[in-house]
Amino acid sequence: ESLDDQEDWHFTVFGGGTLPTGNANHRLSDGSIDPGKAHGFGKNSWSIGVTATKQLTRDLTFNLEASTIRFREYRYDDGNRVKFGTENRVNLSLAQRLHTHPDSRFRVDGVIEAQYLALGRDIENGIGAAATGGRMLYLVPGVRLYKDNMSFAFGIKKPVWTRLNESSDQQGAEGKEKYRLIFSASMMF
Repeated sequence: ESLDDQEDWHFTVFGGGTLPTGNANHRLSDGSIDPGKAHGFGKNSWSIGVTATKQLTRDLTFNLEASTIRFREYRYDDGNRVKFGTENRVNLSLAQRLHTHPDSRFRVDGVIEAQYLALGRDIENGIGAAATGGRMLYLVPGVRLYKDNMSFAFGIKKPVWTRLNESSDQQGAEGKEKYRLIFSASMMF
């Protein structure tokens, strides 16, 4: 069954986890360890989420996703302990079918997505870290191409609203970037 064939609601529950493969104790040129610049989180993380999808018309599909990512505390070689802040997300998107060529099993969809992200404050040695965490809203216009059992998506992710904790002191990507180019690929088998 596919969403093309049935206009019912579709719900999913998903979960995932990471393995700590990067070097969490990477040292900077002065010999110090900065957990925010490490090559890994030191311990595994886990995520869980839900989605709801409905084909509204023959060419328009609605999708809603809510998820959370949780991190575990890690003790670095310099003795400091850090637990990165929880990431809570709510994404809402509309996909409009723009072109279909059934004989070649090819389709192009235009997509607009709103992504809300609430980042928890990092915890360093049991105390909330300054200049971490906050909330932000992104808009992501893009296009998705389908060919046979494959899908490719391209988009531009731009922050349109931010409320960061101690924003002027924060570094890093979330909410401070001008834009991000997004690419994803998937294959069903």
